[in-house]
Amino acid sequence: MSPDTLNFSELARGLDASAEAAPDLWPRILVAHTQRRRRRLRVRVASVLLAGMTGTAVLFMLPASVPGTDWQARAQALEIELRAYPTDMVDADAREARSGLQRIDSALQAAYDRGARANELAPLWKERSELLSTLLAVRQQSAAITRI
Repeated sequence: MSPDTLNFSELARGLDASAEAAPDLWPRILVAHTQRRRRRLRVRVASVLLAGMTGTAVLFMLPASVPGTDWQARAQALEIELRAYPTDMVDADAREARSGLQRIDSALQAAYDRGARANELAPLWKERSELLSTLLAVRQQSAAITRI
């Protein structure tokens, strides 16, 4: 065996020597591992949030005349976004939108009760979605003004 060749026992002795030289090695490894896991979690959460925001933006960018638009899903997405804004608004537009929503909700319930078809429900969901979009715009404007 040449003097440059190491065997397993020499390598093990070298590892033991390096472990004795750095007693804080395992705590540092643990800290680095924890930081990597947290970083990965933040990236995953940011990815999910970005995907959600992109999906919401796509819903708003869809023209009203797109055939096959799922107005019910769009209305549900708008309602979720509306919950992020304060509800203590007394704006006349907001009151009008709320009363319009109540009227449409009643019409939708009546349509579902009598077993209406999709071609009758779609215009109601579209109208509800447009009113929710208006209400959201009013709340966003109100929130932007109060953040000054």
